[in-house]
Amino acid sequence: MKILRHHVRDAEHRSYVPYSGKPRAAVILLSNGDWVCGVRIENACYPLVIPALTSALVSAASLGRRDVVAISVSDHFKDEDLTFIQQAVHQPLDQLQPDLLGLDHHAHHVGEPLSACQESSSVITSQTGIHLARRAIQYAHTPESDFPVGSIAVTDDHHYYQGVNIEYPDWTKILCAERAAIASAISHGDRHIKNIFVSAPKSLEITPCGACRQVIYELAPNATVWMDRGGEMIDHFHVKDLLPGGFTLKRTSGQNGSIIHSHPTCK
Repeated sequence: MKILRHHVRDAEHRSYVPYSGKPRAAVILLSNGDWVCGVRIENACYPLVIPALTSALVSAASLGRRDVVAISVSDHFKDEDLTFIQQAVHQPLDQLQPDLLGLDHHAHHVGEPLSACQESSSVITSQTGIHLARRAIQYAHTPESDFPVGSIAVTDDHHYYQGVNIEYPDWTKILCAERAAIASAISHGDRHIKNIFVSAPKSLEITPCGACRQVIYELAPNATVWMDRGGEMIDHFHVKDLLPGGFTLKRTSGQNGSIIHSHPTCK
């Protein structure tokens, strides 16, 4: 499908790849012709890099869409990608090309992008943001933990993006709800995240995990994180308080044009 490949190439420039400089994108085609994109999102803590395929699959699932009929990527499918896809969509794989995978040979129509971005006509208050995060929980898939979480990432221009935790048999592919919402925002070109709302109704003490704190620290350093734990009290934290002394990685030119790394911490 040429048009699917076109959407992949168009999405690549939204990748966040300050360390490798190698943009990657993936586009998922759904059964009604809607499609969802995901991009590679790097982090100074390299193991927390979000691959483009993971970003796309989790973004679709966070909107309740698992009816995948085709996937296109900007490079090539790897063996672990195919294993992950089968875990995520529960369908046999066929029509495999290096950068295009068909899961349903009847799917030919490519329509409009699925609207992962929602826009509010007014400022999203703490109550509204928590309501949206609670509503998102219906799409969480937590067969192992039975611990559903919903999240909303809100940008400066009142756009918001939804994320939930989706558990796969390969636990290394799991994104928490916070990272799922951030990945969706960045995949759609929205990097100015102002607030992150998180709802975890099954715990009275939950806060973002260490992995989420690191990703938020780099990708939404000026955000406020709002926590709903199923009660009436809503806590909020500034990112610098969630991760004091957080790790960053800067690239600068050294002697003879070489690249050296410095690791400053939050003051």
